[in-house]
Amino acid sequence: MSPKTKGLFVNLLLYAAAFAVGAVPFYLIDDLLLAEAAFTGAATLVIFLATCFVPDTSLYDPYWSVAPVAMLLLAMVKYDLWSLNAIAFFAVVCLWSIRLTGNWALTYKGLLHEDWRYRQYRERCGAMGFFFINLVGLQYIPTVVVYLGLIGGFCVIRIPGFDPLILIGLAVMLLGVLLEFVSDRAIHRFLREHAGEGRTCDASIWRLSRHPNYLGELTFWFGGFLTYLATRAGAWYLGLGFLSIWVLFFTVSIPMMEKHNLARRADYAAYRARTSVLLPLPPKKDREDSDE
Repeated sequence: MSPKTKGLFVNLLLYAAAFAVGAVPFYLIDDLLLAEAAFTGAATLVIFLATCFVPDTSLYDPYWSVAPVAMLLLAMVKYDLWSLNAIAFFAVVCLWSIRLTGNWALTYKGLLHEDWRYRQYRERCGAMGFFFINLVGLQYIPTVVVYLGLIGGFCVIRIPGFDPLILIGLAVMLLGVLLEFVSDRAIHRFLREHAGEGRTCDASIWRLSRHPNYLGELTFWFGGFLTYLATRAGAWYLGLGFLSIWVLFFTVSIPMMEKHNLARRADYAAYRARTSVLLPLPPKKDREDSDE
């Protein structure tokens, strides 16, 4: 069994155990939002404990994409929520999850191959410091952020029937998935063709945006909010939890990736100077030439 296959098998068992533990309080609590909070809190605790015994915080990485599917499915089964609203929303989330989890599995190398960000924290902090950073910053904060982003979705699946207006939000969600898919294919192909060269990917959509994959993710969650608004499921502000995801990307993910790329790629500064940080726009030189 290869290290990658072994790692994937361990992840499968771990997440099955985590979701089984989370399902216990979920079924004991009547209120949907409280039940979902209990589920994701308990499941994350299981993942965290696993990373204490196996020094690999990347065990948490798939949680972002697989937990929403589990949370929505549990709610639909427990409360018998099978309206067209619920099925359509769940189907799009499943599509998003398949793409994101598939991309993780494609790049996964096996146990003890931690994400570079986790290694930085582990190296810079002592054992006790990393314990708290791992617990709070690397696991529970993302868990809370995903939960907040899904609150609108929990409301959507509770609305009976089908509101055609949700098709607008679902279309935006699908646009986000498409952006991520195009970004993934382009960068994987670039890395295969230029392996070992240390070059920055500037092919396809990466020529227009430094973080098109992040743009896709932000678009997906914004689409979820639009879907919530379309159902008129309740007070509009209940769906604003998705903004916590935007805050996480703009204050942590994008700045960290920018700093990391500047440090390890000699051509990144020039790429950064000419390429939009997020929105797909023509490179700066092209824009200047067109203005002349």
